[in-house]
Amino acid sequence: MSQLIDDAVVPPENLSKGQAGDARTVAKGGAIQIGGQIANRALTFLFLAVAVRTLGTDGFGLYKQVFQVLTIGTMLASGGFPWASVRFIAQARARGDHAGSRGAGRVTLASTAVISTVFFALVVAFPSLFAGPFADSVSDRSEFALLLQIGAAYIPFYAVMQVLRSCTQAYKTMVPAVMVGNVIQPVSRLALGIFALLVGWALTGAMTTLVISGALGMIAGLWYYRRMLTADERSAKPRASVKEILKFTLPQAGVTFFGTGSLGLGILILGAFGTDAEVGLFAIATALQTAGNVFATGIVAIFSPLVVELYERTETARLEALYQTINRWMATFSLPIFGALMLEPDLFARILGGNSAAGAAVLIPILAIGNIVRVATGPASTLLSMTGRPLLNFFNSFFAVVLYVGLGIWLVPTHGALGMAIVDSGVTLVVNLARALEVRILLGLKPFGKTFLKPIIAITAATIVALLMRVFVSETVVFELAGLVAFSLVYLVALKVLGIDPEERHVYDAFKDRMLKRLGRKKASK
Repeated sequence: MSQLIDDAVVPPENLSKGQAGDARTVAKGGAIQIGGQIANRALTFLFLAVAVRTLGTDGFGLYKQVFQVLTIGTMLASGGFPWASVRFIAQARARGDHAGSRGAGRVTLASTAVISTVFFALVVAFPSLFAGPFADSVSDRSEFALLLQIGAAYIPFYAVMQVLRSCTQAYKTMVPAVMVGNVIQPVSRLALGIFALLVGWALTGAMTTLVISGALGMIAGLWYYRRMLTADERSAKPRASVKEILKFTLPQAGVTFFGTGSLGLGILILGAFGTDAEVGLFAIATALQTAGNVFATGIVAIFSPLVVELYERTETARLEALYQTINRWMATFSLPIFGALMLEPDLFARILGGNSAAGAAVLIPILAIGNIVRVATGPASTLLSMTGRPLLNFFNSFFAVVLYVGLGIWLVPTHGALGMAIVDSGVTLVVNLARALEVRILLGLKPFGKTFLKPIIAITAATIVALLMRVFVSETVVFELAGLVAFSLVYLVALKVLGIDPEERHVYDAFKDRMLKRLGRKKASK
């Protein structure tokens, strides 16, 4: 990966050169990924706003259910191969094994292509089998099945694209993965999807554009991956241990599949035991949560190859320092977003879905509680898998799914979307605390340093100010927005008063040094 700055920038005294390099790598990779995620989320919210208004909550709920079934197909098809490609390519590159690096990429890509083609054929041949549990009537079942057939090709396109993205991440760069997964595929999907909805092609058009976007993403991913291969890798004869890759991939596939969020269990359970309208409201509430998870997703993606590298070199102290830094960064960026969602849920629900989405407001703060714990405990799941413990990670995820489904079946028939939100938040809280504890016991890594208290103190101060404002002013849109502005300002001021940590200072100095050098070169050229 290209350096954020020249190594001439001296790190602070209490930060080793290795730790400074790790901070730079994560900061650059995370910044690139976060930028792509923000653009992606903004377009996604625009698509959701158009979809809810053109399809209604019932139609949008149907779309989300079909999309979730296809998403499950992509997860089953790719399984743990995206993770395996990162781990085994990074391992081979750390050893200078060019044949092993290329071989790992070839095995994971070929396996995904074969498996995803099988799932594509099953969906096309037996759509009613997958549509049955979610249809509210016979006519709904026919429409659901037709939409599944139209969108079935999305499964192989998207599954292969995900593995290609991970292959490029193993080279400790986020640019190709971000361009493919956060720009090319989602932008084409959303732009074409919005066009299809506005011209009246409705759900059929939305599914067709989904397939087109998947094909474009896969083609772009293949182009980027081929560019990443070094001259030595291109000339090397591919070699890989299929047994070792599958040994890692199978339990990791369970981790991926049994992720309650990625699996969309809330959507599926509500679709089976509730109404399409409740699915729509829950989908709106969960969509808003993604704004707070953007930073966690962005930072964790570049964290994976670094974990493999540091763990292979047994640099435990350096790995712990990086783990604590990432946890603090995730909390610093995400807590104010979740705090804002909890303070003004009705405002955000109306912004995204209009007046018809007002029922989602009660769900938003409940979901935010679980997501706060997810962010605060950091990338514990990544640490477990990338250090060779995917089986433990699988059992964590499997337990979470069993608990989620059991509680969902119990609460949803009586309490609907509200019961689903409570289950989602509770299970998220439990499984993420368990993973953080396992990392502490098995790897000896503490998730929190002393500086983790800074974002906690800052968010507490900002929340108190925002709540006081609500007591003394009327609840109009203008004052709600003013309260959020005050909340944000107090949070930033509190962080400033509490001081900047060595990692942030070094990254800032690095960025400033590079910008000054670029400006100097531009002036000299003039």
